[in-house]
Amino acid sequence: MNEVKNQIAASYGANRGLEPANVIIYLITTLLVVGIIMVYSTSSAKLIKGDHVLNLIFIKHVFWVTIAFAGMLIIMRIDYHYWQKYSNVIFVVALICLVAVLIPGVGSTINGSRRWIRFNSYFGVQPSEFAKLAIIIFISGYIARNQGKIQNFVKGFVVPLMVIGVVSALVLIEPDFGTTLFILSVSLVLVAAGGTRIVYFVFTLMASIPFIYEGIHKIKPYQMKRILVFLDPWKDSQGDGYQIVQSWITLGSGGISGLGLGEGRQKLFFLPVSNSDFIFSIIGEEFGFVGTASIVIMFALLAWFGLRVSRTAPDMFGSLLALGITLSVALQSAMNIAVVTGSIPTTGIPLPFISTGGSSLFLSLLGMGVLLSIAKQSKTQ
Repeated sequence: MNEVKNQIAASYGANRGLEPANVIIYLITTLLVVGIIMVYSTSSAKLIKGDHVLNLIFIKHVFWVTIAFAGMLIIMRIDYHYWQKYSNVIFVVALICLVAVLIPGVGSTINGSRRWIRFNSYFGVQPSEFAKLAIIIFISGYIARNQGKIQNFVKGFVVPLMVIGVVSALVLIEPDFGTTLFILSVSLVLVAAGGTRIVYFVFTLMASIPFIYEGIHKIKPYQMKRILVFLDPWKDSQGDGYQIVQSWITLGSGGISGLGLGEGRQKLFFLPVSNSDFIFSIIGEEFGFVGTASIVIMFALLAWFGLRVSRTAPDMFGSLLALGITLSVALQSAMNIAVVTGSIPTTGIPLPFISTGGSSLFLSLLGMGVLLSIAKQSKTQ
């Protein structure tokens, strides 16, 4: 009898190790460690001249990982219903920040885009990253408060669409088309999952066809050039197509098992932004198909267990919030990988938990903290 009890207890303990919250923490920690290793590998290559200087890129990344991970652990201990209570305030703050970054003298222009509010040469924030999480919280809270009216055209479709439109327009003005597309995609999925009638989306899309057609015909020459370069980067392999061509070379150089940690050559000033947007390419070069496939599998598992949390959440707010946060990470990782493989045009979306970028890393881990808070109260825990 005692032996049976021990077997049951052991089985229970093993199962608890596979609970969504535990698996999510394991996966996030692994991805963060991979990120630290790869950022060190890519950033150290910049110091090959023998200059005795600090690896500031690596030090800054480790700093943000430490702060963000600590923030995740704190957020996961806060009841997620707290965010529903202050969802309107969070959204208003996000709007103010999005407007502020467009003001000359407040927002900093980098590579032709005004996306940053900088406090000094080392520290700055990217309001659009905060807006990603803020609109998920707001839409989830709005739908949860209006469950009985969500199939109403005005309450369930027009109001959410106006909110999404305002945020998307502000981000697009920066301009940041990738983040705009990201916000639209995640937000509209949340609205649809919340119970809004699909027919509203269908008729809106049909009504938008003339405007889309007109927009295509008014596309600017430089935008058309980007599309043509995306379709055939080799036509301008030393110009606009340079980034993706080098990314392909980097991925192809790794083969099945890779050249080995630190042995990558493309990070030696051949592949731009190798420590941020295109770090997945360096993983492919140094760890090969095995390494890139492992990263994809980890993100797929993270999405799977995040959806489990959404399905078993105690209430509508928790379910939509978990869904939005999960989609946010899954879509962001998919878009980044699609960019570096040349499947879609360059968007400037970093690889979650791995790429450098304090704002993105910090907000992504805070979102994971909220997801873990929901997981702790889900029906499977």
